[in-house]
Amino acid sequence: MIIKRKKRYSHIYIGLQVQINNKWEQIKALDWHEEGLNFYIDHDIETNDLLFKKGLERFPGKIVWRRIIKDEHVLLEMILNRFLVDELDKMGTNDVNYSRILKLIRTHGKQEEKEKLLILMNGMSIVKNALSILEKYNMDRSLYRFGVKIVSEEWAKIVDYALKSSSVVQVLDNIEKEISKISNEI
Repeated sequence: MIIKRKKRYSHIYIGLQVQINNKWEQIKALDWHEEGLNFYIDHDIETNDLLFKKGLERFPGKIVWRRIIKDEHVLLEMILNRFLVDELDKMGTNDVNYSRILKLIRTHGKQEEKEKLLILMNGMSIVKNALSILEKYNMDRSLYRFGVKIVSEEWAKIVDYALKSSSVVQVLDNIEKEISKISNEI
């Protein structure tokens, strides 16, 4: 099975504003690259065509998928899936476990299996990280997640700047991952 996936970045978020019903709202772009982004917000958006801005730059985007999250189990599973996607990024598509992990990511309701696999791959600390991320969210209301496609020179410049200015963060993140791997092997 060949899966084409464009590398997404999540080591930092990009603060943006999105115009919804003629009102600008603050968001954090997550899992972003030069062709789009994901973001969370606490209400649904009725239109698919959005206008974003960062500083003076404005650019359009189109919602290509949306998901409502009503309980913390679903949110935790999404966080675990994100960590599993990071593991896929480390291995080649020919790796014997690649398609198995990809299938697990795409299967809802397998939280326990995902936790066990992540513990095997990275130790208990990865699941603790997922739980601490979950604690940051206020689950008193629904949370909406949107995937947005962006074709814009302005967005491409913002992504380029974010990558250049965060390269130190990426290096430190990679070092932390390698140290974690080594400590798990000892």
